[in-house]
Parts: sequence; C-alpha cells; structure tokens
Amino acid sequence: MLPILLLILTVSACNDSPYMQGKRLYTVRCANCHMEDGTGLSRLIPPLATSKLMGGAAMACVIANGLRDTIFRDSVYLPREMPAFKGLSSTEVTNIINYINHTWHKPFTETTILEVEEALKACP
Repeated sequence: MLPILLLILTVSACNDSPYMQGKRLYTVRCANCHMEDGTGLSRLIPPLATSKLMGGAAMACVIANGLRDTIFRDSVYLPREMPAFKGLSSTEVTNIINYINHTWHKPFTETTILEVEEALKACP
C-alpha cells in the first residue's frame, strides 16, 4: 500500500499545472518571443497578461493565422509580426489558450475545443 501512495504523491507533485500539454506547446511555439513568463519583449512583443485577447477563444485566430501590425516609435514605423501556426490542431490551440489564460488571466474560465473551432471558422 505504501509504494502505491508514494507513486501517487510523486506523480501529482510532478504535475504542477493542469495544462501541461498547453505549457509544452507554449514553451516550444510561443516562449521564444513572449518569454517563458509571458512578459514579452519591451514594446516589440506584448506581454500576454495585459493582452485584450485574454480570457477566451478570441486568441485562436491570432495563434492559427498570426498577426501583422505596425507600431510607431521614435519617428519610425516598426513592423511587428506574429507568425501563423496553421499546423496546430484545434485541440493544440485550445491547450495553448487554456494554459495562457490559466497562467496569466484572472479570473480564469476554461475554453472548450468547440469554442476554439467556432472562433477559427469565424477568422477573417
């Protein structure tokens, strides 16, 4: 009985986030620009915690299709672009969204795959 209890405690201690798949995908696909802690890169890449897209499936279009924008700073136009991740499944996009929202958006509500699929269908 004691070995089983130790195994359960070890496994649950290793899983400190309920969205581990989303965390793995975020680390591989997003953290290079948005940083591991979601703070972004100064004014060039926005922090995730203050993003207007936080909290739901609206960010699915940005993840899948990318984003192209221009900012004006110091009398110069700077292009800023988020790459598209068209190869991600709706499940993977949902996992990333739930990890990001759970980590940096309070109050957190889980986004479903159906919500992400609907958002992806409505993308411009």
